[in-house]
Amino acid sequence: MVTPRGSDPFDASDKDRPNPDQQQYPQYQNPQYQNPQYQNPQYQNPQYPNPQYPNLQYGAGYGTPAPTNTLAIVSLVLAVLGLTFLPLIASICAVVCGHISRGQIKRTGEGGSGFATAGLIVGYVSIALFVIVVAGIILFAVAAANTSSY
Repeated sequence: MVTPRGSDPFDASDKDRPNPDQQQYPQYQNPQYQNPQYQNPQYQNPQYPNPQYPNLQYGAGYGTPAPTNTLAIVSLVLAVLGLTFLPLIASICAVVCGHISRGQIKRTGEGGSGFATAGLIVGYVSIALFVIVVAGIILFAVAAANTSSY
């Protein structure tokens, strides 16, 4: 079966012809009101001029931070252990490591002075608390042994 020309909706040969079934509207053009060309103004703020940065060479600027002394960290860790698990042994090791690390930090310029100082302080406090507790136990034992039960 052959369909007449124009009745096939998929026929592309007459795509430029207007469809007689559709109402055609005239194109509205008003030359009196045309869009003005957009002009991009250059905003300038003379009150705040652009800052002038110095011409830095490659590699200038912030340096890398100094590495932290390992013995300073060990001193702080041992001091905390001296307060909790190993009262006298870890505290003495913390004080020794703290003094050694402070000497290394002064000599080499490494970081970690705060860790070493904290390890020393906590280590000395832990040793003092250990001595006070042991002295209290000894005094309590001596006082208990000297009481008479007459």
